[in-house]
Amino acid sequence: MTEENANIIIDFMEYMKNADTENFIRGMLYCFCAPTIKGIKAASLINFRRRKGENIRSLWQLHADEWLEPFGLEWVFLGQQCEDDSALVLVYRRELLAKALGCDKACCILKTRGYPLNDVDACLECLRGKFCSGFPHEIGLFLDYPPDDVKGFIEDRNAENLACPGYWKVYGNPDEAKIIFSEYRKAECEAALLIMTGQPATINRR
Repeated sequence: MTEENANIIIDFMEYMKNADTENFIRGMLYCFCAPTIKGIKAASLINFRRRKGENIRSLWQLHADEWLEPFGLEWVFLGQQCEDDSALVLVYRRELLAKALGCDKACCILKTRGYPLNDVDACLECLRGKFCSGFPHEIGLFLDYPPDDVKGFIEDRNAENLACPGYWKVYGNPDEAKIIFSEYRKAECEAALLIMTGQPATINRR
């Protein structure tokens, strides 16, 4: 991340500290799911959590469909969440997620880990179940990471000296990953600036 982009995100996080709970959730959603909103990423994983006692989970359930429907997005809770003050959510664009999970390399990984193939809803339900007993590293496929990198991470999570640090560990093509990272960061920073200037409604799919 460039210094300028890093500063934008730092300023945004500071800005969000003073937002009420509903605007905090919406701001975090629009910023950190911006690549999915814009249609350049199949899904985004976001953990809504700030301080004890906020009714984040119930507010999300109440408003999520209203917030996501204009962008054509869907969502699912992940993890065992018994407290109302946090929510781990996968926000996804169905057609892109189906494409990400349907390629041959992704199907090979999913099949070996017990997932049904060619059924987005069944795959999401299987992912939810796996979150109940740990963190399934194949979630990278749902997040549109290259299958080669997901496979590399599953097989060697402690690998050192990997090129191109960013949204995921790159085992395959670092040049391609740098381009993707740049697109994701640009989308997040553009969204952050719009939110901080009171223009979240102008965040659109490209």
